[in-house]
Amino acid sequence: MVAIRADVILAGISGAVARSARGASFMQLAKAPGWAKKPYVLKNAPYTIVSPHPGQLEIRADFGSIARLHKGEKGFKEGLPIIAYHIKKELTGTSEPDSMAREDYPSKMRRTVHTYDEIVSILGAKGLHTAKGIARGVRA
Repeated sequence: MVAIRADVILAGISGAVARSARGASFMQLAKAPGWAKKPYVLKNAPYTIVSPHPGQLEIRADFGSIARLHKGEKGFKEGLPIIAYHIKKELTGTSEPDSMAREDYPSKMRRTVHTYDEIVSILGAKGLHTAKGIARGVRA
């Protein structure tokens, strides 16, 4: 998976923007699911890139401290770069005290920002309709 910043790609057209002003407007270039006709798809990057949960912060700090402990080591072990081997060895099976339960993940609670019913009510409140006018099964 590759993170792509649209503003970096379009910087030649729109002009340079300071890094602090760009925010976390990432897109991900990901391998498409098996049923898709295209080999790759663009996806929104997860919001946890900018706002990680407490458990994610803790594990990232552990990851960094282990990497710093072994800084300068060279070579491979069990097919991994030596630093990755140490991280794997020391973090395998660990769980951070503030980690979020899987069923509490926002993506498990609600898959999208707006449900279908909310989208239809927003359209109605603004006096808009879908391009084909088929919201709620009524054609225009």
